[in-house]
Amino acid sequence: MGRSVEFNECEIIEKAMNVFWEKGYHATSMQDLVDAMQINRSSLYNTIGDKHCLFIKCVTTYAEAGLRETREKVAKEKSALQALVNIIRDKAAWVVDCEKGCLGVKTIFEIAPEDVEVRKVLSRNNEMYLELFSGIIQKAINDGELDASEDASLMAEYILTTFTGWKQAYILHQDPIKIKKMSEYLIKNITRK
Repeated sequence: MGRSVEFNECEIIEKAMNVFWEKGYHATSMQDLVDAMQINRSSLYNTIGDKHCLFIKCVTTYAEAGLRETREKVAKEKSALQALVNIIRDKAAWVVDCEKGCLGVKTIFEIAPEDVEVRKVLSRNNEMYLELFSGIIQKAINDGELDASEDASLMAEYILTTFTGWKQAYILHQDPIKIKKMSEYLIKNITRK
């Protein structure tokens, strides 16, 4: 009879996520993962699967956590516009403060072009963010906080795409002031009536 597998899956996913985040998918070996997670290889294969299955779980967990955190912050605001402004400012601060960068963006460039399953996870996450942002923007329009002629879906797409550009700019120039200025410029442009 085999040994029972005893570990906290959330904890090992977090540990594995950090390895993938630091090294990337291709450079991460199974040995890197079992060392970081402090479990034996057979336990990993028996409960989660291979490296790819583990990576999908990590990317999914990362995406869900980010979306959940954003929704919680939005729910605390009465004003949809203020929720949107807070999201933009939070993202600018995160771009500067997060040394590892965005696991989602790293994954998009490293593996998503060739991996349909990873692309589906990230695409679904992007669609959920677009839906969330579009809803916030539409509420702000309905409440008279944003110009009624705005297209909520297009503005949501624009904001999300802008976030990725900020990370690129910060990686290249390491200028936190520029990121803050760009965030305020974005806010000014979307709130102009």
